[in-house]
Amino acid sequence: MHYQGSGIPHYATDEGIRVFFEVALHVEFIDDIDKYRGNVVRRHKIKGEMVRDTPFARHLKEALEHLLRERSVSALEWCHMTGVSFWEDDRLYAYLQDLYDYFYGERKEPPVAPDPEAPPPEKYWT
Repeated sequence: MHYQGSGIPHYATDEGIRVFFEVALHVEFIDDIDKYRGNVVRRHKIKGEMVRDTPFARHLKEALEHLLRERSVSALEWCHMTGVSFWEDDRLYAYLQDLYDYFYGERKEPPVAPDPEAPPPEKYWT
């Protein structure tokens, strides 16, 4: 079963956003998320980092803000879309908050994705 992105703004209408969620955040590439930062922010020599004013950067920001506000995608749906198991919605949204802060906030280091080899948390089975 493949998730169709119904809870993510611009997923269906902006191929760049769909590809970002399906590929950049896919289990095989999620640990390289720092390589995508250049598509979202650029470095200004005097002022530091500035957000790019591109449709992709705006759409990604809107999509992440919507996800964080509405929590419209479950951890299971996320797993179907990306292959990454967060096991719990709270863990997924903590990661997405860190990702948002990395792209648009003050976070300096990229967020750490869950270990694909790690077993689910104990409370997952109860």
